[in-house]
Amino acid sequence: MPSAIAAVAVARRGSSGCLEWLVAQRLPTATLGSYWEWPGGKVESGESGAQAAARELLEEVGMHVLASDLRAVGVALEAGPITLELFWTMAPRDSEPRAIGCAKVQWVVANELTQLRFPPANAPLTERIVALDRVLGSASR
Repeated sequence: MPSAIAAVAVARRGSSGCLEWLVAQRLPTATLGSYWEWPGGKVESGESGAQAAARELLEEVGMHVLASDLRAVGVALEAGPITLELFWTMAPRDSEPRAIGCAKVQWVVANELTQLRFPPANAPLTERIVALDRVLGSASR
């Protein structure tokens, strides 16, 4: 059975009014070191994907969100030996993400996501966020 991985894309309104997305850079010593990713990790026994995503967000970047505030972005994806589940949420107003379990965190607009080096398994997740960004951006106009 594949390992379940849950990740979360966090958005905020930037100063220009556009959505910005939080990405984390993997530690250089990690597998696929220095690649960018959506904060997340392994779903532990007894956890839902949303609970794991919320826990991992706190552990990796110090942001506290409730699992109930996370919304799934499509269905889980099978990527070889892993199953990837992606959630998204708006950043809490007082959030100050910081690199705790990663090398660096950064806010980027959707068109910058395609310029970052993500692990190959993250490509479909990133495509989903770019599509979601278009929907959310047009809804706010």
